[in-house]
Amino acid sequence: MHLESHEVFRATVQYGSITKAAHVLHMTQSTASRHLQALEDEYGGLLLERGTTGLTLTSFGKALYPYTLDLLACHSRAKEELTALRSSGGTLSVGATMSIGEYMLPVILGEFLKMEPHVDIKMRVSNTRQVIRDLMQHRIDVGLVEGVLPSEDIEVVPWKTDELVLVCNPQHAFAKMTPIPLQALTSQVLLWREEGSGTRQVTEQAFERIGILSVLDRTMELGSTQAIKSAIEVGFGVSFLSRLTIQRECELKTLVEVPIQGFEITRQLYIVERRERFQKATVERFRVALKTF
Repeated sequence: MHLESHEVFRATVQYGSITKAAHVLHMTQSTASRHLQALEDEYGGLLLERGTTGLTLTSFGKALYPYTLDLLACHSRAKEELTALRSSGGTLSVGATMSIGEYMLPVILGEFLKMEPHVDIKMRVSNTRQVIRDLMQHRIDVGLVEGVLPSEDIEVVPWKTDELVLVCNPQHAFAKMTPIPLQALTSQVLLWREEGSGTRQVTEQAFERIGILSVLDRTMELGSTQAIKSAIEVGFGVSFLSRLTIQRECELKTLVEVPIQGFEITRQLYIVERRERFQKATVERFRVALKTF
């Protein structure tokens, strides 16, 4: 069976159109259609059907699609590994949540490149939910996340421990009354990330355990850690942020860390990978390197 037929199938599902898939793959629409027909003949069932919103997967198509992704990914990894053997290099695509990707990963990748100067590295930064999605869709080789979304297809390895701390503006009343009582939080505007963020998930779980999540009625979602820090710096709201992300601001005294009586939030950082029989050599070497950071 030709891998090209599976490539056409993947592209058609991705773009929802045979015409668009053919254009992206630099072939005619009739050629793309023949590739899809070859797969349907091979497996004995219709893979795609046309609906009101375009082409959609049939039950046969839904069953085959994950195997198509695995097959193409395996072929790509095989080519990369053989290339790496010739050039002592390879490729590595890493996904990370914003806290890790913006404040830890650049340093880690810089050190890794000193050890592996011929590796071509790509980095994607998003929230935990998107990192897991990118991993499952073979957009990345390995992920570094705070929270974990359960999946039988994901291997989760504890990596480092992090602490979330309450931060405020230096002129805020909290900065002058530390440590503060926990109940004082209920009168504040609490800034946090969007749903799907590992930081948001861990904070909500901690609040739920102590029974104050339901009484926090003054909250605001912001799309990045930097946006939250900027809002606090101009005097709007308070937030729980990773200590790793506020070191510079605390040194410059534009943010203040506020202790809370009898309360702290710690979290585990994780390495996440697909459960696969064979892993890329670069992923194996990167995992070993992560243990040193």
